[in-house]
Amino acid sequence: MNRMDRLRHFLQERGLSGIFIKGLSSIRYFTGFSGDDSLIFIDNKQAVIITDSRYTLQAAAQAPECLVLEHKDGLWEAIKKLSFSGGKFAFDGECFSYNDFQCLSSQLSDSTLSSISLVGLRSIKDEEELALIKRAIEISDKAFEFMLDNLHEGMREIEAAALLEYEMRRLGSEGISFPTIVASGTRSALPHGIASSKVIERGDFVTFDFGAIYSGYHSDITRTLVIGGASSWQRELYELVREAQLLGIKNARAGITGSELDAIVRSFITSHGYGQYFGHGLGHGVGLDIHELPVASRRGKEKLESNMVVTVEPGIYIPGKGGVRIEDVIVIAPDGCNVLTNASKRLFEIN
Repeated sequence: MNRMDRLRHFLQERGLSGIFIKGLSSIRYFTGFSGDDSLIFIDNKQAVIITDSRYTLQAAAQAPECLVLEHKDGLWEAIKKLSFSGGKFAFDGECFSYNDFQCLSSQLSDSTLSSISLVGLRSIKDEEELALIKRAIEISDKAFEFMLDNLHEGMREIEAAALLEYEMRRLGSEGISFPTIVASGTRSALPHGIASSKVIERGDFVTFDFGAIYSGYHSDITRTLVIGGASSWQRELYELVREAQLLGIKNARAGITGSELDAIVRSFITSHGYGQYFGHGLGHGVGLDIHELPVASRRGKEKLESNMVVTVEPGIYIPGKGGVRIEDVIVIAPDGCNVLTNASKRLFEIN
């Protein structure tokens, strides 16, 4: 069953006549079209892309199975051309604003509308998706190697981020998965310390968290290193996080819930006296969005399934001192998982 057919089956099971989709990732997933400022409508008979003149040729090329409807007076006005006569329709509520909902409602006054999420339909990756994710990971792995060869004391965090981003682009990345995190010294205690103008100094922990995009699919990697020789406390903290991360990978498998996996790693860190310094979840799904289902955290009640792609990224962050995070992307298997990230997890000491 192809992706469009799975969506139609999903709608049929819920007694829905059709669905309106605005989310860029879901539009790309179900149709192949990657333009923005567009709307798609899918029912049992047709799939229609409503877009403007900037994207009509692109839509026709990328989504040959869809009817392309060009609008000149706005997305919502174009809906009138689709001829509805009542029914139960859905929309991807995570991507509709309240104003969007009001506009859609005004065009479907004799129909009922309900909000649904499509992210779960994308959580199990097919072979094509896995190949694209692996390519994105290869790019970010190689960019990290490049950065290691060029990083030095006295460089600003934003310069190090620029090295990573340049190399990922040179290797074929469409862009960056999210604003690149480079956090050095006491700033490494910031889980999301976006690269700043701070100068990287000898003795600093430096955390790098970044990702590439290949054909729409994301990678996500975090590594922490030391400028100069690591102190005893830095070695101890790094090794604890490394052991915690390996423990998460060891226990990741089909059938375990995200919250159960998170609890295993969290309990390990807590038993070593650092539980209060690990505040975020263990991991998240990765695909067309950098954060998607499944969730490996206290909120992750669903069981992990084979071919789900998720990160394992424990961290310890001590305010005023520094922090460590190590992150790999894995793909779930029936009896374990396969680690897709290949960059070394040894403690690099950059001289």
